[in-house]
Amino acid sequence: MTANQLNRRTVRQGFALRAVRLFFLSFAALLALHFTLHAQEQKVPPKHFTNSIGMKFAWIPPGSFVMGSPQAEKQRNDSETQHKVTLTKGFYMGVHLVTQEQWQEVMGKNPSQLTGDKNLPVDTVAWGDCQAFIKKLQEKEADKKAYRLPTEAEWEYACRAGTTTPFHFGDTISTVQANYDGNFAYGAGKKGICRGKTTPVDTFPANAWGLHDMHGNLWQWCQDWYGDYPKADVTDPKGPEKADTRVIRGGTWYFGPSLCRSARRDGFSANNRDRHYGFRLCFFPETNQ
Repeated sequence: MTANQLNRRTVRQGFALRAVRLFFLSFAALLALHFTLHAQEQKVPPKHFTNSIGMKFAWIPPGSFVMGSPQAEKQRNDSETQHKVTLTKGFYMGVHLVTQEQWQEVMGKNPSQLTGDKNLPVDTVAWGDCQAFIKKLQEKEADKKAYRLPTEAEWEYACRAGTTTPFHFGDTISTVQANYDGNFAYGAGKKGICRGKTTPVDTFPANAWGLHDMHGNLWQWCQDWYGDYPKADVTDPKGPEKADTRVIRGGTWYFGPSLCRSARRDGFSANNRDRHYGFRLCFFPETNQ
């Protein structure tokens, strides 16, 4: 074999070796990508969860939104200053308000004034009563989730479900969509029914993330103390460290639709306990603890 033939053979062998090496490197990269994507898919929790006593929860993905209301929104309050909020962790939110049947099962008695159906939301509960319910539920319930009240930011984010209008239904609302005092109308909406009491928690349509009664029926306690909004963008806000009142959201069967707006916020003493107050629970999945 001549020197030229030997050189050509060596070159061909070198190309073949590089080709084999490139193939295996490409295969390894594709394999790594597959496992990475699979791992990411595995980390996305199921869209729905039902605990051992039948309470239903919907998955709320992490994201950013503008909290508060624009200056042009009808019947807004000055406390609704718009600001960007980023929630870095997804969470599960109660599909419904906690019902009287669920409260009875956990606490052994029903404090509600507005009774008559097991699926009516529990009413006449103070903020501290909600904390007592959470503690007993965690002791009783097999899944041992870290249940809690939602923060105010989590509540509005979940209520809006990607919308920017006064209600997650749109620019106005009707008593076909929610339980409030229909003697009053909002914006271009029309007057409707005044039921004068609470309604079962599955009566009205859900928002885009599957949550019912985010407008009307009962005011809902949040975890936060009530305080002024920040003027700058915030991440995972939890409200002031201390204040005189706790946040409530969502409006109630007793008042008109303006109090049911997504951005509407009020603060009441944590000791308040009457037929206008209820709550829903939320929790982080284990991967977000």
